Amino acid sequence: MDIETYYASFDQPVREVVAYGFAHSPAFRARMEAAGLTPDDINGVADLARLPIQRKEDLITIQAQGPNLGGMLTIPASRLRHIFQSPGPIYDPEPDQPDSWRWGPAFRAAGFGPDDIVLNCFGYHLTPAGVMFEEGARAAGSAVIPGGIGAQAQQIEAMAALGVTAYAGLPSYLKALLEKAKEQGHDPKRWPINKAFVAAEPLPPSLRALFEEEYGIRVYDGYGTAETGNLGFNGPERHGWHLPDDALVQICDINTGAPVAPGQTGEVVVTLFRRDYILVRLGVGDLSAVMVDAPPASLPTPRLVGWLGRSGDSVKVRGLFVHPRHADEALRGLPGLTAYQIVITRHDHRDELTCRFVPAAGADAQALGFTVAGALQEALKLRCNVEAVAAIASDAKRFVDERTWE
Repeated sequence: MDIETYYASFDQPVREVVAYGFAHSPAFRARMEAAGLTPDDINGVADLARLPIQRKEDLITIQAQGPNLGGMLTIPASRLRHIFQSPGPIYDPEPDQPDSWRWGPAFRAAGFGPDDIVLNCFGYHLTPAGVMFEEGARAAGSAVIPGGIGAQAQQIEAMAALGVTAYAGLPSYLKALLEKAKEQGHDPKRWPINKAFVAAEPLPPSLRALFEEEYGIRVYDGYGTAETGNLGFNGPERHGWHLPDDALVQICDINTGAPVAPGQTGEVVVTLFRRDYILVRLGVGDLSAVMVDAPPASLPTPRLVGWLGRSGDSVKVRGLFVHPRHADEALRGLPGLTAYQIVITRHDHRDELTCRFVPAAGADAQALGFTVAGALQEALKLRCNVEAVAAIASDAKRFVDERTWE
């Protein structure tokens, strides 16, 4: 399927969701009217470019403006199954229906099925990842152990005792789990685990090879966000991310918002067709491109080449978005702190955050370091190393990402 055919398949769903959102979502109606548009102006996918892209940062402002997430919901919040919170904060509503994040096809493509017991190590605390991937695995018929992040000793015990056959979570966490198991005297090579579905951070070829060559675990990866759910996943050939057939994913120019040609890099822009929460033309901030001259595949939809970076200031660390604004808010006005810089590195396939800070004259650097670390962990939901330094250049960037990917 070429990209034009893919887009054309969404013409009617686009008309329907725009009309429904205009009639039932005060926030979406206000957005359309601000752009001088009515539902009659949107006759298909091509017309969506007339509506300015909505940013994730916009959701924070809109949701804070009133009940029902600032008018983005079309139903009372009490009728939802879950309401999650992502950094921002952005509230992510889940409708009361199975696999609403639409990950089932990704798990089935990765070979998950009724004979599998899955250890799900995506986070369950407030953020939606744990639940959304659990529901995807359940849609494929698998049993799920809700492991979350942390408590590795208990997770290893469960893997050994219950005959876990599959894993879902961050690739870096799977590596740490297997290494911890070996330290505890286990031999993971003898376990029945043979497949993994990973997301939320890059999967370098060397790490995929390590899982497969050392442990016999065949790894599939996918792409999505807390707001939108599934936006792409490996097919059986594991070459690129197949676009879903139940959500419109476009690659758009970061300046004009217009869709770009296959092969060109642009921002991922998403339109969902759910009726309870209207998300139309949401720019998620990630960069990608539609694959051209792709080898044959068993799944029909076009493919993305993968993750090509970010279009804005935020970065993803250990599966969570980190924005410089959050660090500024946490450290602004902290007594004894004169300057800081946060550096993101990657060691042995694991992201690390380090805050270099300059104490004021006479300040207790060690005590200030504890305060800085605590404030950042509270704001970013990630542990941050701290390092006192004598000076930081006045024109230095507050956030420096030194990671490299294979």
